[in-house]
Amino acid sequence: MVNIRYIVSIIMTLVTYQMVAQDIHFSQFYASPLTLNPAQTGWYKGDIRISGNYRTQWKAIDNKPYATIGAGVEKQFHYFTNTYSFGLQAVSDETGYVGLVSNKVLLSGAFSKKLNGHKISAGIQAGVVYKSTNVIRYTFDDQFDLGGSSVFNPKLPTAEVPGEPILYGLVNAGAMWSKRLTNRIEPEFGISIFNINTPKESFYGLDLNEAQLPIRTALYASGKYSLTNSIIVVPHVLYMSQKKATECLLGGEVEYKLSENIRPYIGTSIRYGLSRNFDASSWIGGMQINNWRVGLSYDVNISGLQQATNNRGAFEVSLIYITPSVQSTFIKIPCDRL
Repeated sequence: MVNIRYIVSIIMTLVTYQMVAQDIHFSQFYASPLTLNPAQTGWYKGDIRISGNYRTQWKAIDNKPYATIGAGVEKQFHYFTNTYSFGLQAVSDETGYVGLVSNKVLLSGAFSKKLNGHKISAGIQAGVVYKSTNVIRYTFDDQFDLGGSSVFNPKLPTAEVPGEPILYGLVNAGAMWSKRLTNRIEPEFGISIFNINTPKESFYGLDLNEAQLPIRTALYASGKYSLTNSIIVVPHVLYMSQKKATECLLGGEVEYKLSENIRPYIGTSIRYGLSRNFDASSWIGGMQINNWRVGLSYDVNISGLQQATNNRGAFEVSLIYITPSVQSTFIKIPCDRL
């Protein structure tokens, strides 16, 4: 079983290394607003929002997990009925055994407005991506030594050595909408487009269409439905497509309002692709206390990879802190002085 896990780890990492790209993802995607949609910049009630996410995945495979860390900060600026928001997001993603590392730093800006009970937002995001890898951990076919004491000799030189690390720019954009339909129902929808500039990325410096990062589109729907004064249902749906690859996350949470400042919640979701079987189920729990919200989730692998992972998928932590709003609630009516 150990050998199987080792082989699976190498194959999966090589696939990630050779294919065009694989964007990071969180099971608690709604707790990482700036990686979900640039229009989510400033999409909250408050002044400053600070968010953090940590995900470790597939540790059962050769004890070399995939790890993702993200952190973001946003600030709102109000001008009459308009809100201008700006944010900064940093993400670091490292694959398992071979250490393929992707670091992103993104700046985002959004404009939001309330109009006839509707809230709309449009946002744009731009930044840089830096990718590197540890070639020493890779193995290639020209390192097989049939005349030596062992069939495989990792000390043999290989021609499959990539060049320098990759550095390129990235542009994303998105839009959001929400409206309180009744005292109990408040839906929201969003669409975001990533990799608009379709940059080239290749460790070999190849200027080919195969080395071009394709556009990724994400559709998001959520909302709040108050069953009672104390119980709130929060559904989540995320659909993403990139070339021929698709991914869908469907689930939700149930919040229980212990008081105005304390709200524990539990939830679940399922992740699958339209052209493949179910991938994993996530089990979520957390607590909102005052301006803090912390979430924990665990993914149970239910795909064909479960033989190598023993159904153990990913563990994830999210943390959000929002400072109170500084927007004035007083309305000034200009008039002449007597």
